[in-house]
Amino acid sequence: MLRHLGLGCFDAARIFSRCRPSTIPLRWTHHHAPSCGSHPEPSDSPLDAAQDPGWVMLNKYGIRADDTFFAEADTVASCPVFRGRHLRVSIGRAPPPASTFIYYNLQYSALGQDGYSSDISAGEDDKNVVDECQEDDEDVDESEEEEEEDDDAEEWGISVVAAQCDSVLLELSHRRCPYGYDSVHLLYTAGATRSPSLALLPERDFLTKSEQHSGHQHTFSPQSRDTGLLRRSEVDVLLVQLNNFYDRSSKQLMAEFCLFRHGATQWELKEPVPIIQDDGSSTERLWTRGGRDTIVTLGNRFLCCVRYETGFLLCVMADEEKPKLRYVPLPHGVCWDPKEYDDDEPKHSKNMGAAGASAVRFVSIDPHCCCGGPGRSTCVRSRYAFTINTWTMNLSMDEPLIWVKDGEIDCEELWGQPGYKGLPHANLECPIVSLDDPNIVCFLVSNFPFVTSYEGEKIWMIQVNIKTKALLSAVQCSNDLWRAYHHLPARFEC
Repeated sequence: MLRHLGLGCFDAARIFSRCRPSTIPLRWTHHHAPSCGSHPEPSDSPLDAAQDPGWVMLNKYGIRADDTFFAEADTVASCPVFRGRHLRVSIGRAPPPASTFIYYNLQYSALGQDGYSSDISAGEDDKNVVDECQEDDEDVDESEEEEEEDDDAEEWGISVVAAQCDSVLLELSHRRCPYGYDSVHLLYTAGATRSPSLALLPERDFLTKSEQHSGHQHTFSPQSRDTGLLRRSEVDVLLVQLNNFYDRSSKQLMAEFCLFRHGATQWELKEPVPIIQDDGSSTERLWTRGGRDTIVTLGNRFLCCVRYETGFLLCVMADEEKPKLRYVPLPHGVCWDPKEYDDDEPKHSKNMGAAGASAVRFVSIDPHCCCGGPGRSTCVRSRYAFTINTWTMNLSMDEPLIWVKDGEIDCEELWGQPGYKGLPHANLECPIVSLDDPNIVCFLVSNFPFVTSYEGEKIWMIQVNIKTKALLSAVQCSNDLWRAYHHLPARFEC
């Protein structure tokens, strides 16, 4: 699959960027919002490397760095991937609401003990490698081939598929084939008691019934919308890929699980499980409308497959041989109407996150009229008025599942705080629930509705305590603004 580095499926827009060590993408200025007083002065220093920020907002798109650069020495890991090349990654952590990034490069060398590159001996996979000290002795054809390979290697980039605790599933793909047709997956693990590691995962060599029913006759590449990680123990990590299909013989919507345990040599396929509601009726109409949005994992056994227009599928993986499923609708009254939002993606106005090992927190940013009623207003005064609503649910397979509303903030309560001075009075987007405290939620806010040129566009990330209704801090992003829309919560205890 990866023998052809220049495979051109189609010319997609570049989604990966290259940076020098001195040019950090998504530069930001960070300040804590005061409880009273004047507007704070921003700080230029992101994070003391000696500090552990706790949970982080992991950006889903990796940043290409030079061979001599890594973000933090205690996060560096390397793995051979193809043609004698090693993929090296490191983590650049920052306290929320700032972004944490994964930096990477592809090189013809392994890591030395100091984390820097060191030469590796040539093997069968390294026949195309040209030693810089012997360039003059090589054939012109070989040099040209090497140069082409180096140029094409820069077209490869990594993205984050899933994360739980300090384990991250990465996808290495070519920019001309961004939909997984020519990609590989790797598992990065970190921890305070062991060195970070990066392992290349084997390809799945069988088709599921879901894939057979699709008619494409190829395996579905793991994506954020269908794949999650469950951390069973310090060394046991389970990768779960969930797909569904309609079984015409039983007239039921079925869920299909593909499992891979870290350290194994092959994937496992479990028997399909029917998806039903608590009243025994089918969820085909509810669940299949529009597909899925994301996977949320909790503790070592709960996995939630979320669709922000309808609800989520609760999967209990305590017994891997017989996973249990339960369909859970959204909180009563929560709905999504594209006419009520400036952006046509519900994932930008809603999110669900872990609130411990067996509970979830649902966050919804709902537009309202100046009179207080639901729905987007057409008057100028309340064009961007909204209310933040939150609910919490304790998960169980046997007990009734009840959403408990536990938070509500009107936009005026937020806009009126001293720390919000200078920020746009616009809709908040992309809520992310803190892994340390579910009452703390990060949001994105932009000035896009108020500017007419790309050069004038700005984005801020803010951190809010829903319980106390306090604005805790804010971050201004000044580069690669599109990246700010793509994060997953994670925790790296390095």
